[in-house]
Amino acid sequence: MFSMRYVAAALVLLAGAAWAQTTQPNLRMTNEARVYQAVKDAVVNITTTKLVTARVGTGDELFDRFFPGQIRQVPAQSLGSGFVIHSSGYIITNEHVIDQATEVQVVFSNNEKLEAQVIATDAEHDLAVLKVTPKKPLQTMTLGASDDLMIGEPVYAIGNPFGYAGTMTRGIVSALDRTLEAGANKSYKGLIQTDASINPGNSGGPLLNAYGHVIGVNTAIRADAHGIGFAISISRVRDLLPAFLNAEATNRAEIGFGVEERRTVNPPSDVVAQVMIRNVAANGAAAKAGLSNGMRLHAINKVPVTTVIDALVAIAAAKPGDTLALTVNRGNALAEINVPVGKAPTPESETIIASKLGLETQTITPALAKKQKLAVAQGVLINGVKLDSPAANAGIKPGDILFQLGRYYVNSNEDVATLLKTVDRELDVQVGIIRGNARGRTVVRIK
Repeated sequence: MFSMRYVAAALVLLAGAAWAQTTQPNLRMTNEARVYQAVKDAVVNITTTKLVTARVGTGDELFDRFFPGQIRQVPAQSLGSGFVIHSSGYIITNEHVIDQATEVQVVFSNNEKLEAQVIATDAEHDLAVLKVTPKKPLQTMTLGASDDLMIGEPVYAIGNPFGYAGTMTRGIVSALDRTLEAGANKSYKGLIQTDASINPGNSGGPLLNAYGHVIGVNTAIRADAHGIGFAISISRVRDLLPAFLNAEATNRAEIGFGVEERRTVNPPSDVVAQVMIRNVAANGAAAKAGLSNGMRLHAINKVPVTTVIDALVAIAAAKPGDTLALTVNRGNALAEINVPVGKAPTPESETIIASKLGLETQTITPALAKKQKLAVAQGVLINGVKLDSPAANAGIKPGDILFQLGRYYVNSNEDVATLLKTVDRELDVQVGIIRGNARGRTVVRIK
């Protein structure tokens, strides 16, 4: 009897131990671990090649001691981070990460490397949009909202600090609406302050909330302070995206309407977005097709539109001659409105450039670049500068190459003229110039 009771008791104990083992939570699977596993494939490392000034010696130590060598422009690499916002290959990063880069390469978590095209930059807000061409749809980040952030709530930063790819750090929201001075006459406003470690190479990576939603773009650290980092509000990024992905500026397509995003936050973290039609051109093709301001956009070409990014990417892909089938609210019902895509009016580009900037220019072709031994194979070559013109007053010279006007990179006279056409008042605009092998920027007052 004793032995039977002993065996029964042992079985009960073993069964209890087995039950406890199968139901015990995995203490290793913390929230940080869950967030990292969910988002890691949407975070990218960015490697850029820039031309920097360096003194190049002969390799002979004794000779170089007395004759230091020539000063030349040599390639140098720098590192940064970014994150995917659309599965077709659109990526957000910092402007300073790709500033003056001659080559931009994106490296994914599986070590796949893709060359990236710079779509738009904004030095004022330190933001840039890149585009890669993936073999298959990419994993994307879920964009959150930063309007209701709480001081003290947990945050995570993921990036490429010092070249250590896929590094995750954690901290809290330390303060909101900070202003960071970034040099003479330059400051960033409305920043999120955090004590999550943000080091060189983290720039452009995401700052995440406890649900793994992007609430900011990591941008800067205080070199003279420990535990103080800053991020750009993701709500500001979302508001700026329509200016970055502008079909009329990037694709020379006339759409005749714009879009904007209206967002509400469902606590604790979900963001519900509605994409609305705005800026419908009077007497334009969109207006004639029946489109009007205030309509809610549900789909483009049968593809659902859930955020402004979906709409902007679909519109940016449109070319003159295409038709955009827009599913919108008309009254209390859904309706499909077909909007023909026109060609943006081609201005007399040389006349516009001459009148606005005082420049004589030509589009660089590979043949021209090879013939004149230019540093780049695309851009706009400046052949002449009118005396006392806006360009002359900004220090631009014949032989310079114009590669950027405002936020946009330019590859032709038509690109420059299309952008200048949007300037209807006297305005200071930053331009990117290549002189020899050196890149720089200056400000031109456009009249």
